[in-house]
Amino acid sequence: MKKAMSGLLDKVRRLGLDKPVGIMVEPEEAIKFVEFLPDVSWNQGYVVLLLIRSKGLKEKYGFKGTDHCLSIHVVPAYYEDTKFKLYLALRRYSVIARYSIEYYIYERHVGDEIVIYKIPQPLVALMVSPNPTDWVRASVDTVSEFTNSLRDALLTPERADEIVRRIDVRFGANAMKRTKHVFHMIDIDRKDLVPEIEEKVHEIVEYMPARVITKRGEHILVKVSEFTRNQARKWFTEIPKYVNELNEEYGGEEPVVEYKKNFQEPVPGTIYREYIPRFKPPER
Repeated sequence: MKKAMSGLLDKVRRLGLDKPVGIMVEPEEAIKFVEFLPDVSWNQGYVVLLLIRSKGLKEKYGFKGTDHCLSIHVVPAYYEDTKFKLYLALRRYSVIARYSIEYYIYERHVGDEIVIYKIPQPLVALMVSPNPTDWVRASVDTVSEFTNSLRDALLTPERADEIVRRIDVRFGANAMKRTKHVFHMIDIDRKDLVPEIEEKVHEIVEYMPARVITKRGEHILVKVSEFTRNQARKWFTEIPKYVNELNEEYGGEEPVVEYKKNFQEPVPGTIYREYIPRFKPPER
């Protein structure tokens, strides 16, 4: 792990790509996270997303809305040095995120009107799915959907604007559906609960998994793909129940702990809702 980390960091420094750019204010944190991600085979890839966070909309404009994907990009593993290509993609999207107010909007339907809101940088998050996607299967799914929608549009041209599936949008969505569940995540939104939950996780996993430290707590990235049979039985029997019990005891309108199988992580070292998440590697 340290050798691979040094290789990527050395390459980045040699090319002068280790300086802050856009919302990537601590590049070495991003590099540590990228190196942690699982290696991928040729038919897999990493998914990068630029999102509007619903909580940010509520804080800025007074309504919650929904998380909205501004852009989605798949870095396929047929590239040589795929993790370096991923790092370059993160730098590129960090610049785009920095100037989001110049070219991104959010449309909200209010009665018969559409109200348009500009999207400043604090509302935007740069995310990565730690679970790799099968971009080949996602491509097949997307082409099939697109072909079928074109056929349907020929039969009912008056509805073509509703029927035709945008191939660029659908590929991103299908890429997320085709992710391989290497990791599950426990999202903790109360710092005082972190020690107790970490102890429970350590009891089953027998080491401290990687964590992304957030403003309100942390995300524990648990590599369920490497569980033994006994660990898997204990984990999937106890952890969902344990999370529910914590929310019953401490939760209110919003859960204080969530267990997620499908998720994206804010990129460590980038600005995320006026905070800089940081990465802690596994402690074995």
